[in-house]
Amino acid sequence: MNQRIIYQNQHGGVSILIPAPNAGLTIEEIAAKDVPAGTPYRIVDASEVPADRTFRNAWTHDEAGIKVDMVKARDIHRDRLRALRAPKLAALDVEYIRAVESKDVPLQADIAAHKQALRDVTADPAIDNASTPEELAAAISKILI
Repeated sequence: MNQRIIYQNQHGGVSILIPAPNAGLTIEEIAAKDVPAGTPYRIVDASEVPADRTFRNAWTHDEAGIKVDMVKARDIHRDRLRALRAPKLAALDVEYIRAVESKDVPLQADIAAHKQALRDVTADPAIDNASTPEELAAAISKILI
């Protein structure tokens, strides 16, 4: 089968059921069996499901198809940026302690500025200005790369 069953799940996201080949059931029978009772669903062609899963947890759907909720996607993107910066901040913490121990005040200031720049990556205006998932995914500060 080259069809999928999509429905809004209890967490506000989109669930996608991929019917097993040779299940012996029609896609409608699979939907009746597997979609939670009373939940509206749609049967769509597999090509209507986005291949890019970057913002999968921000998907919504309606009669026009699956879309990305950009507000949710921005939150997801900021969480990813936080995860990328965490090890960099941890390494800088060690460097800062060493600079304090050696009383290297200029190095302390440089490290503090670098740490602040890392903290600021989630406030990048490119995140809020992104109007598509592709623009949002590209909004990664060079400091994290």
